[in-house]
Amino acid sequence: MSATLLFNHWRQIKNPNKSWGLAWFLANEFCKRYYSSHGIAPWVIDHGGLGYYGITLNNVTCSKNNIKHEPYGRMTIGGDVENWRIDGPGGHGFHAIDMCVENIPTEDIVQQAITYMNLDPIPLHSHLHCRHKRWGASYQLCFEVATILALRNEVEELCITNNPIHTKRAILELDPKITMNEHLGGFLFSRSNKQLLLAADGRLLDGSNKNLWLSYMNGTGVFQLADMLEQQLNAMSETKD
Repeated sequence: MSATLLFNHWRQIKNPNKSWGLAWFLANEFCKRYYSSHGIAPWVIDHGGLGYYGITLNNVTCSKNNIKHEPYGRMTIGGDVENWRIDGPGGHGFHAIDMCVENIPTEDIVQQAITYMNLDPIPLHSHLHCRHKRWGASYQLCFEVATILALRNEVEELCITNNPIHTKRAILELDPKITMNEHLGGFLFSRSNKQLLLAADGRLLDGSNKNLWLSYMNGTGVFQLADMLEQQLNAMSETKD
């Protein structure tokens, strides 16, 4: 509920036409419902070098999702929802931004956005032994922390991506667990030309040995975890090369 509480505050002070907060919030709602059980992950996309261009819904690679699958759709830059099986890229089929501006209750926006994407509520196959199932809670925690930071910062202030295309190089360089089967991936945070990599199992790969998942399991709240991550980013930004 933490991201929801922050979003309800965010929507009172932000113009969703000029922010990525709604897109991240909706992506987090999809992640909570579909990542662990279905192996469907929201990934940040960019467009021809133009930077952030929304968040797509994709099948992760696992023993059950072994056939390449085009994205199901996306949250646009501002947060409208596109079901690419219905309206295709650029269709803006579900106008979540307008609903946000019109002060429609958050619960209604979430429910209608999920209904519009029309994903099967029950997975076609059991993912019981897949890593995204067994370790799903840590990925969902990392995504919620990233969502909190996105609601606090605009894309011009903080770049956040979890797309494997964008994070692969950093993971290859920094993660000693790169060879693990069905690697969960990570989240890359960039500010002032400094980058911080968070492995999706909660390990902060900056030499600090901090682990968001272990901290969470020991009682730390998600807002405290977001504060810790942002403090780490600020400290890196203030460090001269």
